Amino acid sequence: MGKLTHWVRRMILVGLALSALVFLFLYIRSWFLLREFETYTPPEAATIFDRHGEVIAHLGGGQAEYLTIDQIPQYVQDATVAVEDRRFYRHFGLDPIRIIGALIADIKAGAPVQGASTITQQLAKNAFLTPAKTIGRKIEEAVLAIVLEQRYTKEKILELYLNTIDYGQGAIGIENAAEIFFDKDAAQLTLAEAALLAGLPRAPSAYDPFRNLPTAVERRNLILDLMADQGYITAAMAQEAKSEEPKLSARIGGKAPYFVDYVTAQLIEQFGRHRVYRSGLRVQTTLDLELQSIAQAALSGQDLPGALVALDPHTGDILAMVGGTDYGKSQFNRATQAIRQPGSAFKPFVYATALAQGWRTNSLVADIYQDFRGYRPQNWDDEYWGWVTMKYALAHSLNTASVWLLDQIGIGNVIALLERLGFTTLVLDSRIEPNDRNLSLALGGLTQGVTPLQLAAAYAPFANGGRYYPPRAIVQVMDNNGLVLFSSEEPMGSVVLDEAVAFLVTDMLQGTLDFGTGRLLDIDRAAAGKTGSTNEQNDAWFIGYTPELLAAVFLGHDLPKSLGGYGGALAGPIWAEFIENALKGRPKQDFPAPASIISDLPIHVFSGLLGAEDCPWVKPHSFIRGTQPHEYTDCWRPKPQGEGAEEPEAGP
Repeated sequence: MGKLTHWVRRMILVGLALSALVFLFLYIRSWFLLREFETYTPPEAATIFDRHGEVIAHLGGGQAEYLTIDQIPQYVQDATVAVEDRRFYRHFGLDPIRIIGALIADIKAGAPVQGASTITQQLAKNAFLTPAKTIGRKIEEAVLAIVLEQRYTKEKILELYLNTIDYGQGAIGIENAAEIFFDKDAAQLTLAEAALLAGLPRAPSAYDPFRNLPTAVERRNLILDLMADQGYITAAMAQEAKSEEPKLSARIGGKAPYFVDYVTAQLIEQFGRHRVYRSGLRVQTTLDLELQSIAQAALSGQDLPGALVALDPHTGDILAMVGGTDYGKSQFNRATQAIRQPGSAFKPFVYATALAQGWRTNSLVADIYQDFRGYRPQNWDDEYWGWVTMKYALAHSLNTASVWLLDQIGIGNVIALLERLGFTTLVLDSRIEPNDRNLSLALGGLTQGVTPLQLAAAYAPFANGGRYYPPRAIVQVMDNNGLVLFSSEEPMGSVVLDEAVAFLVTDMLQGTLDFGTGRLLDIDRAAAGKTGSTNEQNDAWFIGYTPELLAAVFLGHDLPKSLGGYGGALAGPIWAEFIENALKGRPKQDFPAPASIISDLPIHVFSGLLGAEDCPWVKPHSFIRGTQPHEYTDCWRPKPQGEGAEEPEAGP
């Protein structure tokens, strides 16, 4: 027993000695870190460049002026201390009372629910350490806090804290925050504004007044009450400040604000907020500022809310992204966040699946009003053409023909293609009701919907010979010393369609612009595309492409209501304006046809056979060599068909 007691004592002494050595090491190291900190330079947020090296944006507000404690309003100091560290002026860098209180709260909750960091500890973490939440980092933070308290006065510590804390939106320090959120100097902040800003560092995204003003105001009011309870202001002053309506700055947003937000979110996910806003990253992106300017002009030329996204169909690179017509009023990025019904813009995926199964562009489909096991789709004008070729049905966006075709080829086969095309918002679990395994899939009647960016990327294989490329925004990330931290691999894509099938889809979609629902659009070069509209005209789409450029235009109110028009008339002209201006001065190109393709055969759209070229019901169709028809037919047009029409042989 005596030997055991002696061993325990020795182990305790060894443990204490080791702890003392660790503390001594960290203590000495902290003083060396402080010496480096004396030559402190303000943190620098990331700089975003376009594909040609032009600056798109400096995240946040840039490097704001460093304020001494005498230049920082007393309201800002008091509000910060009240909410972050009420015993700041009485502790030695650590707050034992707060630590014990947090420990008790965590034990009761069975999980970490309450922080115990003081302002001094937060300064230590922000100025010297990584944001990693480890025991070792917390010990370093505690030792650094003690050293900071020995080296600086309380006023200096608060000064350093208020100049280095992250307020969100890229605002580092109180001067930066005042400029970004209220468009004024920190010295001009009101009591209410000071309290609102003091509430941001705890959770910058959650309390961001641009995105969640009611939550930010609720926290502001809590801080005002804390200030009154702690004697910094009177209850009457708190009440008066609560009644002040926040006057946030106008969010003009710069050259490509929605794209910058999109890239920033990816950077934060990969590198963390601390590194993005403090370490001077240099970020090369795929954006083309010239095309971005053209896209913004095209979309802002009308009054309806919407989005425009442009891609290089051969790489998936995002060349332009406009998420709305007024970033100052709404930072909601409709290009990436609006999950909406695609309507008829989803039909090409049905026809692509049929072509992959061996159907031909001249295969006849039934545009007849009929019942599909309780589902009765209708054409928009309630007119039905009877039996028509696939190309004609797609070009004219015939609903019943598209549903009939989906019923013939199988829903599961189309869904398999959609999954290869990167759609992540489909509801495919048959145990969930409603889900997307039904015939309304042909008309874009989805349970949730798709985003414009998803839909644009899914059209790219039609333009590039059958490869799907995930949309790419970031090419390379370097630190401020030029060291490459991330480099995107050269896009390879994945084969989702045979190149001949992809070309045949393009051939059919050229029909949209030549004689179909997009025939009124003035495009003086080879182009293909598809209109899209939904019930009650709540959503309008046009997705189209040339051999070198693809763009998707979406129009729709955030709270769906009728737009008063269809995709061809509303979204189509915006797409056409963008394409024409984006490619102005460039040589015209044709879509390259695979060697196996025979193009532009004159096909009678009601029989699928060859017809005289002067017949108005003859349109050019392309075929895989050997599958083209050889029989001719007269120029004739049947009367519109209805339920019960005699069915010719259908299929490949």
